[in-house]
Amino acid sequence: MMNFHICYVLLAVFVVAGTGITSAFAAVYDLSIETDSDVYDHSSIITVTGQIANIDPNYLAVALKVISPNGNIAGVAQPEVNTDGNFVGTFNTSGYAWINNGTYEITATYLGVDTTISIEIKDTVETAIVPETAAATTTTDVAETISAYEFPEGQIAYDITCSDTSPSFRGNADDDSILIEIDGTHDGVLTIVLDEEIIKPFEDGTFFVVINGESFFDFTQEGNKLIIPCNAETERIEIVGSWAIPEFGTIAVMILVVAIVSIIIVSAKTKLSLVPRY
Repeated sequence: MMNFHICYVLLAVFVVAGTGITSAFAAVYDLSIETDSDVYDHSSIITVTGQIANIDPNYLAVALKVISPNGNIAGVAQPEVNTDGNFVGTFNTSGYAWINNGTYEITATYLGVDTTISIEIKDTVETAIVPETAAATTTTDVAETISAYEFPEGQIAYDITCSDTSPSFRGNADDDSILIEIDGTHDGVLTIVLDEEIIKPFEDGTFFVVINGESFFDFTQEGNKLIIPCNAETERIEIVGSWAIPEFGTIAVMILVVAIVSIIIVSAKTKLSLVPRY
């Protein structure tokens, strides 16, 4: 009978000890973040600061992700964590992914530990009281800061948050790559979707990325979508695959010209067929 009592006592000790150990590990990466404001407009820089308690010296990076009101990803970043556990990340609200007003959620993730805060994005210009000329100027400025542009189907779609201007794209058949020139102004990402009619991945389905002439491996690939970090020092990104079409923008123009000529020819023949013959 005493043996049973001893077993119960030991079991209780192990349960209590195990619970204490679990709680200790759960709290070892205490993660907190905050922003420099609660409300922003569509031309703001959001600064996210954070603190991680008891950081792992072998993992000095934290993932930041912003979800827009419609559930889409508005931005991602991966700032470095200082040895004291502090980190800073920024997002630019002038991109296409930030055009919706409403509540945006910013989530920080570090070694499986998440924390989320909310911010508000809204229009700060009251169009009802703005003079007509001023309103026209504001519309033009917003149009120029939208960074997303979709090429015709089969080419490229992208969004960039590290620059206020659109990048330029050029195919390089000699190196089987696409060259992207960027005027980086702050930390952000280039999210780009590639089609195999423009560039094909290697046999394992991956691409190779070079930034400012140096190999870069800290990017994310989801199928044919690449999420590449960029900053104020980023001037040129090269995406290398197994095959790339040269000067795809020029070819698209040529295709358009051929299509227009074909339409003119068909239209001319149609008109001729309507003329009565005697």
